[in-house]
Amino acid sequence: MVSYISALMLTFVSIFAGAATEPRFCDPAKIEQYERGNNIPYLKRAHVYQFGKLTLAGLAVGSSDYRYVQSLAKQYGVTDNKSCTWYFNTGNDDAKAAFNYRPLPRPWLRSPSIAKEFATRLDGVFDRSPQNFLKCARDENFIAMGCDGQKHRGPSVFAALLAYAGCTPDHAMQIANKVWGQNMVSKATRQAIAEIGAQAAAENPEAAGEMRSLMTAK
Repeated sequence: MVSYISALMLTFVSIFAGAATEPRFCDPAKIEQYERGNNIPYLKRAHVYQFGKLTLAGLAVGSSDYRYVQSLAKQYGVTDNKSCTWYFNTGNDDAKAAFNYRPLPRPWLRSPSIAKEFATRLDGVFDRSPQNFLKCARDENFIAMGCDGQKHRGPSVFAALLAYAGCTPDHAMQIANKVWGQNMVSKATRQAIAEIGAQAAAENPEAAGEMRSLMTAK
């Protein structure tokens, strides 16, 4: 219990400290400035952003032909055998095999307590797993992620990654909702999931600082 409370306190300290020093891309009103087009056909609900050195894509991985998702990664020179792409749903067997597979529960109409299950299933994904977000950002300058429809799971993890990189969970949630819609996921639930990223940053500030540096590099 003590360790959990300590981690929670670190999260809140990180949130409050970050509010005044967020990267510029954390402003929900200006997120469109960072979006870039892509010429890969048949990608569903895809939005691709350029944050410093990192190309970050969110899309309906499971509703898109996996070969076109792979083509998106190849377009940016990605050589990683899983295309530095994460799949968070269960409906597409090709996507399970082709990409980094992290099945998540549906956060629709669920309380913020669902964030605890997200945290368990996403353990290590930011900077500790053999294949993680920071490794792809560092080695390939590319991360893609999404679920089947890019309405519930995918946008929520996208928000968590923004919070890991220095956005407040509130702004990260607002960005995800603005880009892909709320889709009956409560703001409190999506923000609680975003806080997973803030907590991961508080627990490993050196790694999170590297991610932020990559995403703010000129």
